[in-house]
Amino acid sequence: MDNIIERYEYKYLVPEGLVPGIRATARATSKIDKYAGPDGTYRIRSLYFDTDRYDLFWANEREQADRFKLRARCYPASTESPVFLEVKRRVLDVIVKTRAAIPAAAWRDVLAGKESALAALSPGARSGAMRFLAPYHRHHIRPVLLVEYEREAYISEIDTYARLTFDRKIAVQQQESIDLEAIPGRWRPIDHRGQTRTQEPVCVLELKFERRPPRWMVALVQRLDLIRFSFSKYCYGVTAELTLPEARIPG
Repeated sequence: MDNIIERYEYKYLVPEGLVPGIRATARATSKIDKYAGPDGTYRIRSLYFDTDRYDLFWANEREQADRFKLRARCYPASTESPVFLEVKRRVLDVIVKTRAAIPAAAWRDVLAGKESALAALSPGARSGAMRFLAPYHRHHIRPVLLVEYEREAYISEIDTYARLTFDRKIAVQQQESIDLEAIPGRWRPIDHRGQTRTQEPVCVLELKFERRPPRWMVALVQRLDLIRFSFSKYCYGVTAELTLPEARIPG
């Protein structure tokens, strides 16, 4: 399946104390994501790619008007999870994301451009894979960083497309091979107070919608006086993993 999604994403760092109220607002219009576990969350792991000069990282840090990220994503709690090859492009405030679901046993062969692996995909997945492979080869991209976090997601039942998500327990580790497997003891947290420069624990709130934000989202932001905050998990991770002293999560 090749999905092309055009949307807006607004991010906020919110204190955990505000989460119950925000959750209650979300539940009034939305249902919890069907992939959530018994605790209402699921884990996401992504392998991010960049050039030797970290051009994609610097494009984001400089807030270039037109920039993109490449990542391979899986859901580690599921033994049957495919690997999603995703291109996330940002043009001003608009997010355009393409993704292709690739069988876990075949995604490395697809990245290598093996004709047999590409031919075995459905037409939609093959199209999505080619959208990934074009910039992957053109920019001489290589694996750089694994990012994993816990997500609590709500999907609107009254809007065409609207999602509210909380992301927590965000951790990263360097990864120089094309592999989504992680070393447990190497994870480094990046959403602690020292990194976010906040006085109390926070989580990343994301509001995602098409064209215009739903009224209930607008009312939520106004009622809590929320201020948008640029929080790129990849960029925070690169900064933490490549420039800060050792500070690992015991594994």
